[in-house]
Amino acid sequence: MTNIMPFDKTILLILPILILSACSTNQATGRNQFTGLMPASQEAQIGAQEHQKILQQFGGAVKDKALRDYVTRIGEKIVPHTERKDVKYTFTLLDSPVVNAFALPGGYVYVTRGILTLANNEADLAAVIAHEIGHVTARHSAERYSTSVLTSIGASILSAAIKVDGASQALGLGANLYLSSYSRHQEHESDDLGIRYLSRAGYDTMGMANFLKSLEASSILEKKEAGKNTQNVPNYLSTHPVTADRVTRSITEANKYPKDKKETHRVSYLKQINGMTVGDSAEQGFIDNNKFIHPELGFMFNIPANFKIDNTPKAVIAKSKTKNGPTLIFSSGKKDISQSAMDILTQVVLKGDTSTARDLGTNMVNGFKTASAETSGVVGGLKSNIRHIVIEWDKESVYFFSLVMPERTNVAEIEKLKSSAYSFKRMKASDKLKYRPKRIQVRVAKSGATAATMAKNFPYDDDLNTIRFNVINGLKTSQPLQEGRAYKVISQ
Repeated sequence: MTNIMPFDKTILLILPILILSACSTNQATGRNQFTGLMPASQEAQIGAQEHQKILQQFGGAVKDKALRDYVTRIGEKIVPHTERKDVKYTFTLLDSPVVNAFALPGGYVYVTRGILTLANNEADLAAVIAHEIGHVTARHSAERYSTSVLTSIGASILSAAIKVDGASQALGLGANLYLSSYSRHQEHESDDLGIRYLSRAGYDTMGMANFLKSLEASSILEKKEAGKNTQNVPNYLSTHPVTADRVTRSITEANKYPKDKKETHRVSYLKQINGMTVGDSAEQGFIDNNKFIHPELGFMFNIPANFKIDNTPKAVIAKSKTKNGPTLIFSSGKKDISQSAMDILTQVVLKGDTSTARDLGTNMVNGFKTASAETSGVVGGLKSNIRHIVIEWDKESVYFFSLVMPERTNVAEIEKLKSSAYSFKRMKASDKLKYRPKRIQVRVAKSGATAATMAKNFPYDDDLNTIRFNVINGLKTSQPLQEGRAYKVISQ
């Protein structure tokens, strides 16, 4: 009788061979890495597939072509100094206030407006871009993907998985793979590569450490802001963790390179971002004194005080800061010309089942035909009453309010939510002049100027403006200002 080795033992024997066959030495790092399940030849296909998803998730690219081109020029200044010549880079400035930057396989590099708000010179911004390019040249996405497949599929089917098209497998994971946190080693590797590229491109190599310092200060400010106007998308700290030694390592690495003729281009950078939107843009809608304003679409409505607000690409979500408090959700939709607000309510919102709906009816709200009803359900584990309101904006568009009210919500909070929904109105020309997004303005410090005096007119209703000024200008607490030096301020 012939002895046949069990399948699982066979796999264990061939597993090291399969892994070794999928390993390669990276030309940028010199490190042998397991990347074979995402071949370099397929990276561009993967990046192109995910690119549109990223644009949708982060509100698209900034409309200001000059600003977009500026970011691209910086990226293209760095690219010739990298080791990989097989990558065609695409640089995108995302219209998002969240401080974030990341890269997809195939050379798709993204930075947000939030990054530009926090950076204080071109070297700072170049450091962020160079760091992301470092992830591409080090093939960290391919490494993470290959490792995740190895971990998830198990040894018994590894041999079959290696025969599967790496691109189709990676596309199935979606953009979340590329927005998840890098390992500490990968972050250090990209920092080192980024500093190398900064030096080769003629930038001040301290740009990396300086931006990381600003990032830490910004994180502390965000905590003090207690989550106001935050977004449900990853920020830079969640995707690029700053460990205690990362700044120190960056300084040590930067000091290995010559310091002569290394530029920051601070003046030209400030000139470039002067007038740039801070926070949510007019295209996305923005918050102003407990009002949600959308000049591009031409409407506005009130939001209750003491509610935490998330303005996402798909919906505006305002949640009471009270534990188990109510939530307001605002979103948009399309309709046929023949459909009424009641048709949308019954057919789309209630899915044709009106048997349990209460207070079903129509009325007029500030000149708009409106349909509403109330249902019961469990939301977030809490039994809740949900008031659905459909507002007929025009022949093809509707807006939805969902007022989620846990059973113990008091009458006063319920009335606040209803009042918010029924405050929805069309903006007048005077409203569009009155309500504007916040913007960066560059101001020169006069004799005797301090952070407090420079920040006095910041358009925020809290006591954090002095801290905010220091953070966006990369200054330490109580650091004196230089007379005649330009600084960033925020105006409206």
